[in-house]
Amino acid sequence: MAGLLVAVLPVARGPGRTATGSLPAGAPSADWAPVWSFGALALVVGVTGGVLLRLGDRALGAGRLALCGVPTCCALALWP
Repeated sequence: MAGLLVAVLPVARGPGRTATGSLPAGAPSADWAPVWSFGALALVVGVTGGVLLRLGDRALGAGRLALCGVPTCCALALWP
């Protein structure tokens, strides 16, 4: 589900950017879609890991929390 969010958000913002002359001259605005996508994915993975830890499954919970760092680093790397 969260992977679908990462795929859908960049596609959804695409049609508005194809029109010529719609953006004013000057510096382009920041593109926040990848940051929000990876941030949402990191949040979902982190919350799932926390819930698994609370339920007593230490191995899966710790693994999810460790994997939460990957989309977090991607979101921070794409920060405008």
